[in-house]
Amino acid sequence: MEQAADRMYSTQAEQQMRYIAIFGTRTRFILLVLVLLCLTSIWSNILTFNFAVICMGPDTSINSTASNEDTYTFTSGQKSWVISAVAIAALISNFPVVAMVNKLGIRTVFTGLGCLSAIATLIIPFAIRLGYPYFLAVRVLQGIAFAANFPVIGAFCAKWTYYKQNGLFVSALVAYVQLSPAFTNPASGALCNAFRWPSIFYAHGTVSLILFITYGLFYRNNPNKHPFVGDVEKNKINIGKAQVDKKSMKKIPYAEILRTPAIWATWLASLGNFTCVNMMFLFSPTYLSTVLNYSVQFLDRIHFVSEQTKFRFFNTLAFCGSCSFLVALAFWDTRQTNFCTFLLGGAAGILGATTGGFFKAAPVLSKQYSHFVTGNISLGITITMLIVPFYVNNLTVNNTPEEWRWVFIITGSVMVVTNLIFVIFIKGEPCEWTEDDFTKRNSVKSISEIRAQGTSTTSNDHLQTQLKY
Repeated sequence: MEQAADRMYSTQAEQQMRYIAIFGTRTRFILLVLVLLCLTSIWSNILTFNFAVICMGPDTSINSTASNEDTYTFTSGQKSWVISAVAIAALISNFPVVAMVNKLGIRTVFTGLGCLSAIATLIIPFAIRLGYPYFLAVRVLQGIAFAANFPVIGAFCAKWTYYKQNGLFVSALVAYVQLSPAFTNPASGALCNAFRWPSIFYAHGTVSLILFITYGLFYRNNPNKHPFVGDVEKNKINIGKAQVDKKSMKKIPYAEILRTPAIWATWLASLGNFTCVNMMFLFSPTYLSTVLNYSVQFLDRIHFVSEQTKFRFFNTLAFCGSCSFLVALAFWDTRQTNFCTFLLGGAAGILGATTGGFFKAAPVLSKQYSHFVTGNISLGITITMLIVPFYVNNLTVNNTPEEWRWVFIITGSVMVVTNLIFVIFIKGEPCEWTEDDFTKRNSVKSISEIRAQGTSTTSNDHLQTQLKY
């Protein structure tokens, strides 16, 4: 009997060693790539409409009689509501999704919502053919799924990184915002030319479904429970983490977080960032085609300055740099189309420095509560997704360079103001409410209050008994 048990344990140990040997001490980097692809997929599913809408219109070329049977056009107002439906759904879903992540973890929540996004994308062609209200309903489903993106970034970084690699992981994951259009636009163009517009949604939905099934099978909420993670990697990941129990981790100090100016500065910075991001990603095709007449076919290694200084520097570089490009674009001669395109690309490209600014600040300040603080950055993208389409469409009625000038100036101004607030209030170290002492102190306080209530109740019962007699 003992020999059989020894053989069994030996086999289990050998099997565990074989699992660990597959990725060595780099399993967290494999998961980083997988999570990045899943985040990219959800955002790409939303962006598909921005390119597909061009393919949906009637083909005016000479040999296009057969393809014109399955064509659709949308008014400017309808396009705005198609975008806003996603934003409203994500905005309403944000707090419930954060609560679910806190309770269930991102393996279950992100897998479910990712599959929802994939299925919604796959049925978009059917919804469009049924009618505009059905299409809006499907876009709402995409918005609900999108609400998970930033809570997932926060939760993943809190669980799977240690302090020296926090900036690297945050920088990599938030890159999905730029990565999605880089993949979606050329892929959509090729699919549209080869198979017509429904193939754009079918391809994106299928890829998304495969990614999230893989994620659900491979991911674990806790590195200690992952079969491919060995003791060396576990110990490295646990460096600098608050040693609190599961129950305390789930009790988020909402009041303390909401009273922290640095957290509000981070959230306001996200508004400035995503005002620019949404303006460019949602409307740059319109600017390029109508105004320019184009046809449609290293941060954690810096140790000699404080974290606070790095946050301020990179955020200012990104926001003020992007603003400078936009202001130059506002007044540049639109007949010089190549240089105008360079300025527009520069405004988008320099925003990558935000990974060393407010994006990195959120998990650094909030540590184990990063899923809540980083998760609420999604409010920035959803609120601006609501606002940007309406102010751009109202300012660019005729799509003249003079009208677009005001769009660029307003967007740049928002970025300067939000960056100023961020620079004033941001700090470089974790907030007090992330420390072990704070958690333990509050846990003791809660126990004392419960005991006091119990003692008070017992005394009252005893007093009432004596009065009866």
